[in-house]
Amino acid sequence: MNTNNQEIEVKFLIADLPALLEKLQNLGALMLRPRMLEVNLRFDTSDMQLGKRAQVLRLRQDDQAILTFKSPGEIINGVISRTELEVIVSDLQTTRGILEALGFQVFMTYEKYRQNFQLNELVASVDEMPYGNFIELEGSSPEHVRATAALLGLDWDQRINLSYTALLGLYNQN
Repeated sequence: MNTNNQEIEVKFLIADLPALLEKLQNLGALMLRPRMLEVNLRFDTSDMQLGKRAQVLRLRQDDQAILTFKSPGEIINGVISRTELEVIVSDLQTTRGILEALGFQVFMTYEKYRQNFQLNELVASVDEMPYGNFIELEGSSPEHVRATAALLGLDWDQRINLSYTALLGLYNQN
């Protein structure tokens, strides 16, 4: 979770997950959270008003339940930057009920396995999705994210600034 409410991140598709995990270990990355299943519920109104405004309302369950709002993002120096507000909630089902009572509905559910590392003073999240493995680098500035991508030997020209929801949509078209 971000303390300044600003999310600055980029993703990369990973062809060789074991090699990436070994590289993280060799670089001295600190494991912040071991691999675990994460269930994500994306909410919107019946006429998809949040999506039309490029806003995200998500309820996530991993080792805790977290409600997240994301503002529309903008690409700054090659990475996506947007406001992200998160709060830990004590009960996923009750929170879902509140959102539904307010007129929001789940329009998408997706699962992934995620593990988080700290490397070069940023969070590196390794995500295993049904359509591929990814690393998401979230740092304090676009330059910080780019420097960490270089440290990991990732090709900056292959970066992805799409959400997993958008990537799933692309995957389902193929």
